[in-house]
Amino acid sequence: MERKNWKTALRETAGRHASRRGAFAAGLMALAVAAAVVFNLLAAQLPESWAQWDLTNSGIYDITDTSVEYLAALDQDVEIHILSDQDSVDSRIVRFLDKYAALSDRLSVEYIDPVVYPSVLSTYGVDAGTVVVTCAATGQQESFAIDDIIGYDLMTYYYYGTKSETDFDAEGLLTSAVDAVVSEASRTVYETTGHDETALPLSVTERLDKAHVAVSSVNLLTDGGIPADCDLLLINAPTRDLADDELDMVLEYLSTGGQVVYTMAGQLEDLPNFEAMCAAYGMTVADGLIADAGRYYQNIPYLFFPLVDTSVDAASALTSDSMVLMYNARGVTLTEPERDTITVQSFLTTSENGFAILDADHQTQGTYAVGAVATEEIDDGLFTRLTVFGSASLTDESITSSFTNLDNTDLFVSAVLAGFDDISAISIEPVSLSVPMNTVTTAGIWGLLFILVIPAALLICGFLRWMRRRKL
Repeated sequence: MERKNWKTALRETAGRHASRRGAFAAGLMALAVAAAVVFNLLAAQLPESWAQWDLTNSGIYDITDTSVEYLAALDQDVEIHILSDQDSVDSRIVRFLDKYAALSDRLSVEYIDPVVYPSVLSTYGVDAGTVVVTCAATGQQESFAIDDIIGYDLMTYYYYGTKSETDFDAEGLLTSAVDAVVSEASRTVYETTGHDETALPLSVTERLDKAHVAVSSVNLLTDGGIPADCDLLLINAPTRDLADDELDMVLEYLSTGGQVVYTMAGQLEDLPNFEAMCAAYGMTVADGLIADAGRYYQNIPYLFFPLVDTSVDAASALTSDSMVLMYNARGVTLTEPERDTITVQSFLTTSENGFAILDADHQTQGTYAVGAVATEEIDDGLFTRLTVFGSASLTDESITSSFTNLDNTDLFVSAVLAGFDDISAISIEPVSLSVPMNTVTTAGIWGLLFILVIPAALLICGFLRWMRRRKL
């Protein structure tokens, strides 16, 4: 009887313990559910920039420090109006807008469906599918098409009927528009014609447009000289020389505080008047094309990476890690300018293994500048600027599109804007949606390492191991 009572008591005790454990487990589960609910409620209150991470290969949601710092200092209210049904807008654009607007309390975003509110189109004077940026304090308005945000390869679409995305330009277009409506500063650049010049590529003109710099064309002989509203004269890769009258016009323009950017053609041409213009400002054009036996790419000495001096204002937008690639460049050596009031500096140079090659029998080794700028103070706060690049390959889209990690376009735009104190250098490049390529600056050394050294080391190690095992 006692044994039966003992067993019964043991079962009752075990049952009570199991009941307590079940109650404890149920309590823990209820607590976990409550904690999860509270966590989700709190997480829902976090800003978009904190609650989401950009895991895309291209980093389209990574906003640059340029925009972050600019928007943080924004001191006027700016409204971004999306004239489209929100559900019809690409989800990537919607997400980017949410993250962008969260960077400043001065920014607001609203979606207005023109189908529901057709009067909005006449209010802003635009078509449906447009982003309109306005600032009530200045009364300014800027707009761009939503379709401009994501770029496509038109050739792929034309030949194959498929849309291949090339870039995502939401940040560049938005920051440029915001800057435009809070600032009224703008400039005009004139490209010369009549000397077989190369027109600026679309990627460069778009970057300049974002910085509120308009690009027009002018023929100095037929259009009556340099226009009065010319803030900078651009002479891009001419293969025919200036006429004597044109040289006088350019020198007179420079002497009164004008700005000129001259990009030399990537070929050997006899252009004495252009050379005279450069010599007057302390740049003597070297005979021959420039090659660099120390910083070339893919065993092509004419295709090389010049050294960048970021202490010069023309290249100040770049960093020590920036890479510039040039092909078939002309070079200059710095000499005494015509006046001692002129200061000349180089910001792109070859290594000591640079060569000016005229032909097989005429090769002169030295350090050559393939980017230089001369300045002269004309009056208090008024400066002349002559910027010279060795080759138009700096902005050649066949190079910049093949090597998306190059800073060629950034450098060129920086050099154009360097002389404008009232123009903010906000010109953000689109984010590439194409697969980037690695660019190796010393391909010869790496090629030797991977083709010879490493395979030879592996063969030797394998042979020694085989010999050791054979003796066992």
